[in-house]
Amino acid sequence: MNYFRSLFLNFLTVFFINRMSPGIEIGTYDQVTNIGADILFSLIVGFLNASVFPFLFILELRPTVLKLALGTGLISFSAFGVISVISFGVKVIAPSGFFIGGGLVWLVAWLANYLELRQDRDLNK
Repeated sequence: MNYFRSLFLNFLTVFFINRMSPGIEIGTYDQVTNIGADILFSLIVGFLNASVFPFLFILELRPTVLKLALGTGLISFSAFGVISVISFGVKVIAPSGFFIGGGLVWLVAWLANYLELRQDRDLNK
């Protein structure tokens, strides 16, 4: 899985989790959904999660499954923690939004980075 597919998958995951997860609310402006903030939040979190494997590779740290899990988990749960405190147009309004949203985004981000790790190992054999 190359970087752009990983970025797109992470973006879509965050975007749909924001829309479907209980405990997450997207703000409105005069009864119209604030889609700009939702897309911006999804792009930022998707970019950061998709960059974990390349970042480890650039720093010449040996990427492992544990490092990928820790990196993507830190980014995913931190992002949902930030929007639970600071309204960004997307807001976590219940603990279920934090745990379900952060958990599902973390799982997909880890999987995308893991597939990049596997592809890199297969190419270097």
